[in-house]
Amino acid sequence: MSAQRQKFGIGTLIFILLIGAAFTWAGMVMVGQSKIDPSWQRVAGMIVDSTSRISKGSTTYTPIVQYQVGDQTYRITAFVGTSMYPAVGTTREVAYDPAQPHNAKVVESGVGGALPYIFSIIGVALCVFAIVSYIRSLKRGSEIKRLMQSGQKLQGVLVDVEVASTSSNRRSSYKLVVAATDSAGIVQNYVSDSISGIAAIAMQDFRTTPIPLDVYVDPADPESYYVDISDVPNLTPDKILELLKKASTYTSVNGRGPATL
Repeated sequence: MSAQRQKFGIGTLIFILLIGAAFTWAGMVMVGQSKIDPSWQRVAGMIVDSTSRISKGSTTYTPIVQYQVGDQTYRITAFVGTSMYPAVGTTREVAYDPAQPHNAKVVESGVGGALPYIFSIIGVALCVFAIVSYIRSLKRGSEIKRLMQSGQKLQGVLVDVEVASTSSNRRSSYKLVVAATDSAGIVQNYVSDSISGIAAIAMQDFRTTPIPLDVYVDPADPESYYVDISDVPNLTPDKILELLKKASTYTSVNGRGPATL
């Protein structure tokens, strides 16, 4: 697998936007379904049973509430279910239409009442996150292009590989730590953007055989830099020797080279 800088591409943007839209839509539907007309009457009901639904190995229980209007008894299934079996005999408030008493809703409170709004908030948050992340990725791409065109090129050596994160499918992203001597002659550590696919570099003993990597630094803002990972996919032993020769040539011409660690 080739090493690649992890980007927030258009495909990821669309995927998360669709998920966010689905959450937002579901929340809005739930809000509409759980909304109670102010003219409806309210009465104390009692949980007498429940329905159950199994999904992905977990069971969701939804209370069935019995309530009485005059001499007539009715039953209504609550809108929100939980993983806990409802306690039969527990009181739940019910709102019903005075003109049609069988048309009723269980009054949700606490987490149950907030659940529709939580769905909507999550949906909107996902959409905002996707848009912001995509814009940041585009800006970072432009910044990298600028740095590689006009930034100061430093010859560094790989000193560490950090695990940036591990996804649910157990695929990890990494960051390379490169030590290089800056324009002031001070050894600095430069951390790469998150990358994936470093099988080739992980198999090399970079602590005993230095692996040169270039760092592009903005002279006006040393905190703005880019660790060039373009050679990482091809870091075979022969390629490493070739890079070391280039580093040696760079040292003899410029009077400075990779930091001695």
